[in-house]
Amino acid sequence: MFKKLMGATAALLLAGAANTALADGDTLRIAHYDMPAQFGLPYGTYGANGALPLFAVYDAITFVDRKGGAVPGLALTWETTDENTWIFKLRPGVTFHNGAPWNAAAMIANIDALANDETVKNQQAVRQLRGLASATAIDNLTVKVVTTKPDPILHRRFAIFRPHEPGAWADIGIEGYGRHPIGTGPYKISIWDNEKILGTAYEAGWNPPKIKNLEIRGLPENAARVQALCSGQVDLANQLTPDDGVTIEACGRKIVLSATNNTINLILRHMAEGSPVQDVRVRQALNYAYNKQAFVDTVLQGTTRPAGQPTTHRMSGHFTDIGYYDYNPEKAKALLAEAGYADGLDLMAEIVISTGEFKDTFEAMAADLKKVGVYLELRVITIPDLVSKILGQKPWEGDAFSMMYEGFPSADLGRVMNTHSCLFFNKHTCFEDIQPTISMMNSEFDMEMREQHQRKIAQFYHDQATAVYSHERVQVDGLAKNLMNYTVINRTVPYSKLEFVN
Repeated sequence: MFKKLMGATAALLLAGAANTALADGDTLRIAHYDMPAQFGLPYGTYGANGALPLFAVYDAITFVDRKGGAVPGLALTWETTDENTWIFKLRPGVTFHNGAPWNAAAMIANIDALANDETVKNQQAVRQLRGLASATAIDNLTVKVVTTKPDPILHRRFAIFRPHEPGAWADIGIEGYGRHPIGTGPYKISIWDNEKILGTAYEAGWNPPKIKNLEIRGLPENAARVQALCSGQVDLANQLTPDDGVTIEACGRKIVLSATNNTINLILRHMAEGSPVQDVRVRQALNYAYNKQAFVDTVLQGTTRPAGQPTTHRMSGHFTDIGYYDYNPEKAKALLAEAGYADGLDLMAEIVISTGEFKDTFEAMAADLKKVGVYLELRVITIPDLVSKILGQKPWEGDAFSMMYEGFPSADLGRVMNTHSCLFFNKHTCFEDIQPTISMMNSEFDMEMREQHQRKIAQFYHDQATAVYSHERVQVDGLAKNLMNYTVINRTVPYSKLEFVN
């Protein structure tokens, strides 16, 4: 798959590793790039770092498939009776890891917690589940859910609704639940701490896994994950880069590419007082100065495509006729001169580089910008720092910051706008002119009318150059040769289908 040449030294070092014995099929061992700060809380995160381990423990009400459509999870069917009322029919025969039943009472208790329990309301993922007014039982497996306002994609947003067991939650509290999570998913957890997660198959579950044990270890360094895979210490190393493909295939392992619903970008803080990026001409110039296609073709080896709007081509609210900014350094220079920066300018970006190709992306971006007289300082921060700055707990220091436009859980433009608009990032990506259209999109049940709103928003975010757009992200994971059926679909791993074939 990956044809780049590898140095002789690296080849010799890996020659022995290629002969490492295959896993015995008893334990799935994963090297994970970043352990979730809130441990196993079901609503603790919606980032990729939390999704991989959380979906080993929990099932969601629905799942969103490769085509962006909702498919059954803990709910089998759903329908609307009016624009504020949904009826969900639940999957029968499902139990939590402690034996408690999954039924209407459990779902109602979860919705009540989402709306009223302060320890739940403060969790990150709950921001994607706001607007639930009430829930009542029609029968033991049927729930009526009423929303505070019309929500045409509630069924898709419920892909992040990972129910906890209400009795255990009441008994052990939020801290205890994070360390000893209880879901309905494939694995029961015995240990969850900052360094490791250990679990065993929930054989009484509705969708039990084929691999008996689960072991997830935190290895934040990319090279350490690759080495762990090649040396046979783990069976799966996640969130790697295409460059790692040569090394991994040389040591007898394999690479799996999974499309995501995320675009990688440098978000421009157009509301930052005194920043040059307040000027749309500067923002557009930065996009013209960055050769996105060259980065995709070389560093990413053609595995994806450039981005020019806040969605990927697999998401609803993406429009193929809204292209990306072509590489045009002369036009970039002209726009900079028009904005009063003919002699160039200095910018600073706060970036996170612990995941995949982030470091390569922003280094390539900075190198291209330098060619048109823009000197972009890349200041590395941690993921906790980024979260603190987003939440207003720490001040921003730069003109820009690294962040994906994320489509999880709903794979819809509305998901992106719930974060990158006046609805949340009111100090970063708030444009009052487009906000009424965003609000109309979020409540419009007529799909043709909703698409018109989406088009207007997508075009606006492109034209305003709200970020230096880079590319649609593809997740790169390294696997043992005999680990089968692995992929990532909308941040969900099909744990129950994974198996070792010797």
